[in-house]
Amino acid sequence: MFTKLFLSSLGVVALQSSLGLAAPSAQKPQAVDTSTLNGHFFVGYQAWFRKPHEDNGNSHWTTDLPTPEVGHVGVDTIPDVTGYPKECLFDTPFIKPNGKAAQFYTNDCEGVVDLHFKMMRDYGISGAFLQRFYGYINEANGGWEKILRYSKTAAEKYGRGFVIEYDLNGAATSSTNVTATYLADLAALSDIIASKAYMRHNGKPVIEIWGMGIVSSVTAADGIAIVTALKRAGYYVILGVQQAWHAELVEDRTGYGAVFKLADMLQPWTVGSYNNDNYQGFHDGRQAVEDKNALRELGIASSVVVWPGGSNANSNPGSSFDPNSRAHGDFYRKQLAGAVDLKPTFIFGAMFDENNEGTAIYPILHTKDLPTNQRFLGIDDDMAADSYLTMAGGAAAKLAAAWA
Repeated sequence: MFTKLFLSSLGVVALQSSLGLAAPSAQKPQAVDTSTLNGHFFVGYQAWFRKPHEDNGNSHWTTDLPTPEVGHVGVDTIPDVTGYPKECLFDTPFIKPNGKAAQFYTNDCEGVVDLHFKMMRDYGISGAFLQRFYGYINEANGGWEKILRYSKTAAEKYGRGFVIEYDLNGAATSSTNVTATYLADLAALSDIIASKAYMRHNGKPVIEIWGMGIVSSVTAADGIAIVTALKRAGYYVILGVQQAWHAELVEDRTGYGAVFKLADMLQPWTVGSYNNDNYQGFHDGRQAVEDKNALRELGIASSVVVWPGGSNANSNPGSSFDPNSRAHGDFYRKQLAGAVDLKPTFIFGAMFDENNEGTAIYPILHTKDLPTNQRFLGIDDDMAADSYLTMAGGAAAKLAAAWA
């Protein structure tokens, strides 16, 4: 997610040529059509990486407050902060081979959000689905809402689109009225949704609810109430569901099948469902047959999730660390080609900035530049820092052409 900012044009062109992808245009890209989801490439935007301090329980750089100390860091990848506003950066205890401290950024600095949306524009990415976790809706310091408003401003500035994506993590049918909470939150954010940059489809503003059938604390009955209420309120509703949604719908073992049928679109969550070796079989079987054909027969639209590979060993110490999960970009290239081939309504890139699970596609530090006093996942030294952004932009152009 960094191209023009960090690399010589010769290096970028050479990499793009080797990947068979077109270079980002030197001309100002056209603003995206926010009236439709068709043919777009969106990225998930966590935007939750804030400088840790005592009254900020939502840093996500660290598993401990107040600082991201060695042994207590919550991320497996470190962003390359070249070109970030200096006032948005802070030093960490992680020491790079050159003896300097690795730096993190704070997302509640407007310049960071502005830069991220500029990257989306420069690489031809349509915009972002902003993650809004249920447990943070009533965050005391209003941090997420401030970042949402920064995102609105940046999306309008750079001609990108954006969508609010509610994540059910933190919700529980037994202790809260999830439907009422969402409706109240959307009412409070009505000026955001009224933005010219907010995505619409079939004449309706788009909302995604992620985790239906995954977050078991929200029952199927509650799911029916949530989707029904949102549709009655005039929203186009996308559900982020488990990859095995088809079996659930057919067998209806727990009742979530009835929820899925109410959705305007399903987005099967594929992260972790396959690896570089078995992706093609997954694509030819499940994605092409169930996720496309079966949904089409049900009259439900679909989108395809792609991810670059990753790791989350630092935030989950019991998890294995796999420095080769990205397969030198081959894993991402395969998925992008497969996603374009399926011609979904849109492609969802997981994720733009997910450092916790190591699936970020924006520029991260090269392996040779990683700190020596904590284990991290880096981008291969012979790859350009913006390689994954460039690959995403190439796929975005191809999908747009397929829909033209």
